[in-house]
Amino acid sequence: MSGRLLLLGCGSLAREISLAIPLIASRYDDELTLMVAARDAGRARWLAQLVRARSFAAGVALTVRNYKLDWESVDQMAAMITAAAPTVILNTASLQSSWSLTADNAWSRLVRQAGYGVTVALQSALLPQLGRALRSSGSPAVVINACYPDVVNAGARRMGVLIRSGIGNIALVAEMLRQHIAPAGARAIRVLAGHWDVGELSRSPGERSDYPLVWLNGRRLDSERISGAPPLAADATLNAFGAGVSAALLCSLATGRSWSGHVPGPLGELGGYPIRLEAGQLYYDLPQSETFEAARAWNTDRCERDGAVVEEGTRLRFSAKAAESIRRVAPELAAGFDFKDVESAGRAFLELRDVLEKRS
Repeated sequence: MSGRLLLLGCGSLAREISLAIPLIASRYDDELTLMVAARDAGRARWLAQLVRARSFAAGVALTVRNYKLDWESVDQMAAMITAAAPTVILNTASLQSSWSLTADNAWSRLVRQAGYGVTVALQSALLPQLGRALRSSGSPAVVINACYPDVVNAGARRMGVLIRSGIGNIALVAEMLRQHIAPAGARAIRVLAGHWDVGELSRSPGERSDYPLVWLNGRRLDSERISGAPPLAADATLNAFGAGVSAALLCSLATGRSWSGHVPGPLGELGGYPIRLEAGQLYYDLPQSETFEAARAWNTDRCERDGAVVEEGTRLRFSAKAAESIRRVAPELAAGFDFKDVESAGRAFLELRDVLEKRS
């Protein structure tokens, strides 16, 4: 089997996933090409060199290339996509890094108090440009979005880009809980969880207020079975924790192999779900006892707790708590926005962030 995987961005997440690709590729006799594209051509080149070094050490015949990415030019992006000819594109580029929110300023406090949903416009503002480049190039590539996919993916069609799923978030929760409750190597675990649960599981056990839904071998577990799970890291090393499963998903998509696991934002849904891949198609893989309607309602509530939901795939609505927090600093932004206007919403939230970051 063969496949071509294009990563947009070369930050911490892209780096960890790229370096995990040789590990996954070593399990199969596939002809896989990994391509890294970023605004900073030097960083893209260096990441490609790191992956080549890792591949050589592992004895993996992985082709690795790098490209410059100009988000300001649809023509340049389309030409790059045409040259790369990917089967799968992973977008890791946004206007807001979660790791910058540890700073002691008014913007970081707003996000911590109101919920991560406040950042939706910044997480999604680049996606319409990617959609334009894909249409211009005529690329049939499958798109995976790594930037707050629990909420952003639900507005994807409105932004003019088709997104198959996200990575991370629920996958991080599922891996942590698998290690905590399941026998070594067991994979018969299914989870419902969202980005909000990542934050909760980053707390010590005594500070958590609620838990994901977890099934082991088809049986729903009581919260007591998972309440003692050790905390997830609350720093960038979390990207390394989830890199392996993300790389496995991406390689399976690129080559058409079967795979099962957990992803956020599958097929434009809010929150995270257990899924399986078969012949490049994604299917929900819920326990028999859980209806899709119940899972959707549960995930919608998780997104509400995180500060934002998408209504009918078109409009971003902030939760009451988030809207009130935003209203105190920017009343005109508290009502949310239509995803067809996400680029202007992104500019407005960038201006707000610039102001608030100057306030201690």
